[in-house]
Amino acid sequence: MGAPVVITGGSSGIGRAIEVRLRSAGYQTLNLDIVPSTDHTLDYIHCDLNDPEQIASAIDHLPREIAGLICVAGVGSSDDPAKIVRINFLGTRCLTDSLMSRVRAGSGITLIASSAGRDWSENRQQVDALLGTDTFTAGVDWLVENHAKWSDQAYKFSKQCLAAYTYHAAEKALELGLRVNCINPGITDTRLSAGFRKLLGPDNYDRITRLTGRAGQPEDIAGLAEFLTLGDAHWINGVEITVDGGYHAGMIAGWHKE
Repeated sequence: MGAPVVITGGSSGIGRAIEVRLRSAGYQTLNLDIVPSTDHTLDYIHCDLNDPEQIASAIDHLPREIAGLICVAGVGSSDDPAKIVRINFLGTRCLTDSLMSRVRAGSGITLIASSAGRDWSENRQQVDALLGTDTFTAGVDWLVENHAKWSDQAYKFSKQCLAAYTYHAAEKALELGLRVNCINPGITDTRLSAGFRKLLGPDNYDRITRLTGRAGQPEDIAGLAEFLTLGDAHWINGVEITVDGGYHAGMIAGWHKE
């Protein structure tokens, strides 16, 4: 059996769709999640991205070489805003930085952020400040010290940071013969959808899905994740790709008909 592709959040939603697609294509996968999937339980490693000790423990259970890394795991809401950023960004960054040297040369790392974070450059001062921390603990300290600057939009900020991290990680990856790229999904129908509908507001959520014809499905993201991580994408590095059925294109060009 060859080296596995590691997927975080592979038990449900987009991560699950990616795992199913890769397994159907003959790849071995390892799922890092807080709960196991309903099948392939032997290929599951418990990992809570909110806890650096659990991240380190999960890494210890991984093989020395992996065929690729796809980071999907995340949360949309929490009573603790810092938990959202710890999981969606700090934990994902910690895992990615730790595993980069294990990814087979020529393969890729794909980060699943969000269309909510694609405008990170408009909040660059705060994003760069958190990206400037070099450890999980230092990042948590920054969140505490600067709580008022980000906490009212914790989810958006977490995904802004993850999208922006792509550009920094791409430099490290290039030195290792790897690639790091980012997918920013638009509204996608998963178990988190109810929370996102509340976050965006029901009217705005319904307006966006109406303009694009439907909500995205996890399978709409899976093919691109496979291509960027394992396909003939050897000259694609440090790129964000928004996958939203054309919603953002309509906003730029003005062809949405309300």
